[in-house]
Amino acid sequence: MRKKRNDFDAVGFERMTDAELSKKLGSYQRTESISISLGVILVIAGCISMFIQRDPFLVCALAFPGVALFLLVAKPAQTKKKALMQQQLGDFFRTELTKAFGPEPKPATLPIDWAYLAAAKLSAVDFTECTLTDFHEGEHKGLRFSAANVELRRTVEERSGPADDDWMTRTETLFRGIVVRCKDICDPTLDIALNDMFQERKKDDITDPAAFRKYFAAHTADGREMDDQVTPQLRDLVQKLEASSRTSKLCGLIFRDGDLTLALNTRYVFAGVPEELDLRDIDGIRKWFIASLAGMGNLLDMITESPALTGTTE
Repeated sequence: MRKKRNDFDAVGFERMTDAELSKKLGSYQRTESISISLGVILVIAGCISMFIQRDPFLVCALAFPGVALFLLVAKPAQTKKKALMQQQLGDFFRTELTKAFGPEPKPATLPIDWAYLAAAKLSAVDFTECTLTDFHEGEHKGLRFSAANVELRRTVEERSGPADDDWMTRTETLFRGIVVRCKDICDPTLDIALNDMFQERKKDDITDPAAFRKYFAAHTADGREMDDQVTPQLRDLVQKLEASSRTSKLCGLIFRDGDLTLALNTRYVFAGVPEELDLRDIDGIRKWFIASLAGMGNLLDMITESPALTGTTE
């Protein structure tokens, strides 16, 4: 049984019952969802009117309210939703994280931040914007690792308008998924990085060398091409990583100095709650969080059990 409404914890905030928390989170989520949907409709309508009627007043009348819904309604609701969930369930999250991966070192020994992501070059295309959440560092079966949910974007300028006489700026998502770092996991002499070439993925068997080279570039730290040195074991590991879920797609995989860094496009969320989850189901939130930790353990097992870590060539 959860604490009653008037109970306060050691730091002074009111501890809600599951029913109260469900109602409040559901309200924030509903407000966010409706505002985003209406905002998208208004912005799209504004863009369409720009090409059809070319009336700037009509464009502004449609697009500005759409943007306002994002900034003034949806965004605050999302912020309040996340803050409330962390306030009320943060102790549970921290307990489960410690139970699964032990205490986190302070400061982090395997940081995942803008500087590291830029230096590691997990994406073949440079990013200009980065969002990082739920960074955690721990240990799994003796393996020191860190992981975070990451989104990388870049700003692109391109021609627009009926005669291509205008320029517009848009933001393109390069990567959305998890980044994982593992310490002392492979042969220190292994020096190879794989990068997604951003080719449209077809149903090719990427364990086939020719098919693999269509989608991934391999190189060393100093830039030397290593396509011919990609082993069957490494191709098999990539295939298993991408088969770990229907939405998984490798962005980057680096073996260097005995360490591994992985960037995997996926809808899986590590140590967090996906946006599509119904936040009215408080037990569902707890179960999802625990399942996300188990998913990371399974991913690390898949990596550590791979023969690719020995650095053996064909």
